[in-house]
Amino acid sequence: MSKLKIKVSLFLSYFVLAILLNTVGIVIAQVIEDYNVSRLTAGTLEAFKDLSIMVVSFALASLVPKFGYRRTMIYGLIALTFGCILIASITEYWSAPLLYAITGSSFALMKVSVYSTVGLITKSQKEHTGFMNTLEGVFMTGSLTGPLIFSVMISFSHWNNTYWVIAILTALSLVLMIFTEIDESVVKEEAKDSSFLKMFALLKYPMVWVFIICAFLYVMIEQSFGTWLPTFNREIFNLSQAQSASFLSIYAGSIALSRFLAGYLSKRFSWLGIQLVYLVGAFLLTFIILIQTIDFTTTGHENWYQAPPLAFIFSMVGFFLGPIYPTICSIVLSKLERGKQSSMTGLIIIFSALGGTSGSMIIGYFSQNFSVHNAFYFPMIPIALLAFTLIPYKKLSDKFGIEHHTL
Repeated sequence: MSKLKIKVSLFLSYFVLAILLNTVGIVIAQVIEDYNVSRLTAGTLEAFKDLSIMVVSFALASLVPKFGYRRTMIYGLIALTFGCILIASITEYWSAPLLYAITGSSFALMKVSVYSTVGLITKSQKEHTGFMNTLEGVFMTGSLTGPLIFSVMISFSHWNNTYWVIAILTALSLVLMIFTEIDESVVKEEAKDSSFLKMFALLKYPMVWVFIICAFLYVMIEQSFGTWLPTFNREIFNLSQAQSASFLSIYAGSIALSRFLAGYLSKRFSWLGIQLVYLVGAFLLTFIILIQTIDFTTTGHENWYQAPPLAFIFSMVGFFLGPIYPTICSIVLSKLERGKQSSMTGLIIIFSALGGTSGSMIIGYFSQNFSVHNAFYFPMIPIALLAFTLIPYKKLSDKFGIEHHTL
């Protein structure tokens, strides 16, 4: 099998998924205005996405090796194409939660396939961590591209028409995946014994429990910013809808940049030190911005480059968050045998979904009952908790690797 062709196929599939998954904040702002729904109701769009991810992962993740990684990704891309055509054709609120239910379900199965395939084409922990950061960097590049597409379409057309563009991209990704061969023979024998219970057998390891806490906290942080940053920019910095969408691209772009950089750094430095530095930076930047924007007032801005400098700076908080998730995921996956990686990915997805839903809905609650400004003090709590949790995580993962003779 051609590793280069596999990598390109994985990159494009993840790129398309990122566009769909990380524009929820923009869609929330649009449905509030177009369909006259409450903020709390609109905030549940995140739940439709994350809970479908969690349920499908819970039920089917351990069975993906038996069905086949490549076949799973092909069917997932078919479903995504259908979902995009649906919401582009029907301009009613119910099409939005349906799309995110389809997206979440497809993502759950495709992520298991993508993460497990990484284990098939890498040979060491450092190579695994480096590729994971690059893969997630591509994912965030998709997250950057998505808001830009929405920003352009909102300026010239109705936001629903954006999904015609996305449908074309999912179709292209589908064609490429169909013509990509992946050698899954290494896990074929173990796949015969795949079962629902294999996922929960992993919970006997302390390393897995601590990882789950880390993943839950991280996704809570990232989704808190990613989902509600457009609303923060509109209410605090007085940006238009199109400008808020474009600033979400800066946030996603900063995450992508730091992940590509981490792909290089992870091969040369201890991953724990790098992650702690990033988390301290995220905490301080958030605190400084919130202090500086107390009673902040500004007039409207005709062009995005006329926005307050603080809006640009706050959007760069993603730089300090980006490398954490792919790194902690890579550590736990590379310590496990290849046959257990799909089940582990199922656990990753389930608890990531729970973290994402929790973060989005908590920010939505505080935003509706207090203010969006005060709501953004909340992410500082999981940032601090995650920094302290990474220390025992490294000790347990190193011990596990020695005991089980893995990477």
